Amino acid sequence: MRIVSLQPYLTDIAYSLGVGGSIVGVSHLCDPKSGDASLIVVTSAAPIKAPNADVETLLKALSLLPVNLEALKSAQPDFILTSCAHENPESFSRSAEVALRALLGRKVTVCSVTITTFEQMLEGCGVVGSALGRVREGYDIASRIKAQLMDWGSNFYDRMKNKKVTVLSSVAPLTIAGLWIPDVVKLFSGKPQFDEAGEPHSPTTWEEILSFRPDIIVVAPEGATVEQSVKTFKELQMVPQWEDIPAVKRGAVVFADGVNLYRPGPRFVQGAAVLLSAMAELDSGYITKRDEFYRLRFVELHRHRFL
Repeated sequence: MRIVSLQPYLTDIAYSLGVGGSIVGVSHLCDPKSGDASLIVVTSAAPIKAPNADVETLLKALSLLPVNLEALKSAQPDFILTSCAHENPESFSRSAEVALRALLGRKVTVCSVTITTFEQMLEGCGVVGSALGRVREGYDIASRIKAQLMDWGSNFYDRMKNKKVTVLSSVAPLTIAGLWIPDVVKLFSGKPQFDEAGEPHSPTTWEEILSFRPDIIVVAPEGATVEQSVKTFKELQMVPQWEDIPAVKRGAVVFADGVNLYRPGPRFVQGAAVLLSAMAELDSGYITKRDEFYRLRFVELHRHRFL
């Protein structure tokens, strides 16, 4: 089997299923840890011109990322893992298979998996496993993710119960994390500021954050490293009434990686560990890697190191 994965989280799941050796193409967002550097990159950050309007329509609906037809032809896949940008992914997948067979000269199976909630994250592992002939392994991955998060939630329940939590997915512009983040905050017994699981990250204002009065703030701009997250402190400290926010008064502001938290699948467990550490006020290195996040007071004391 020759697999092309058009989404980083699907690449992660495929490797966790033990079929990484069959992957021949990946998206440009997949990092080296997801596979061999010799893999063909079949998507781009910028729009790619298609040979005609029909092919352009097909490729735009095939993935949320721009697909390079020539790279796809070079990869010669017989299985494509993707998240279709189409209102009816199942119906589209079947029609896409016919069109791709004509374009690539070989039979291609398209498996579309879109994840916007925690429940879909678990279901998605099972769907990918079933599609790739690794049914048991797929459900095992889902079970391990759920069991780990529930175990943490149970063990640290008293430290997290009813805490108000604001997770910032961007500082400029200011947005609160949506998708599966509200689900997980509630799973950890907290109260998310943005309580619309499955919805995209939501624009907000500092007035709304002040009104919510969060006990915990997690600063994790999407796609940012820990070091990049820490640098947002320059902007945060300039916010009027910054010192009046309960989380700031208590030093319960955490600067974290903005990748794992928004990567559904096996890698999300690392992001969830940081979220739980912030809510339960655990030290870095306790259930996470050391220095996987930094607290406000540490950043203030080591300003010269970060800013």
